Amino acid sequence: MSLTALKLYAKQNNVPITKDDTMEFIVDYINQNNVKTILEIGTAIAFGSISMAMCESVTHITTLEIDTTNYREALNNIAKHNMLDKIDARLIDAKWYLQECDQKFDLIYLDGPKGQYINYLPRLLELLNPNGTIIADNIFFHGMATGEIVTPSSCRSMVNGLRQYVDEVTHNPKLETHIYQLGDGVCVTRLK
Repeated sequence: MSLTALKLYAKQNNVPITKDDTMEFIVDYINQNNVKTILEIGTAIAFGSISMAMCESVTHITTLEIDTTNYREALNNIAKHNMLDKIDARLIDAKWYLQECDQKFDLIYLDGPKGQYINYLPRLLELLNPNGTIIADNIFFHGMATGEIVTPSSCRSMVNGLRQYVDEVTHNPKLETHIYQLGDGVCVTRLK
């Protein structure tokens, strides 16, 4: 199954995956920075994991998914792409994994529950290798997090969490953060 087929499956089954321009940006970042180890929060059907694992420098990706249906599809897709040796997919809530994790990562890709980014942040910073990077996707959340679109009450908690995350990573003197107008907003944060 090709990446194009994965995108088609995602579209037909309403599974959110990383937008093309965002994935291209991440792959370029990995290649330019010789990223070897990655933690991905939010596997979905493994489109992102597989795309990142195709980068020559990448030696290992741990990817976390909480939805059983997506997890099973992800495992199937990882196997079809012969990536089982590079991608360790886990069916687990990220908050539990992060509590137990003792591995360090060059890159952490946040594409899971948007309202939890702020809660994950302290632990994510501990799990970064020196010069490590966090890439957070969907930080604009359809314009709601930027205030361009009125946030429905059902999304307020999540949007507030995203706003807090962006505020923290852009104002913390120990971090260097850049926000890019790609996809639905990409936030790249590095330890100084």
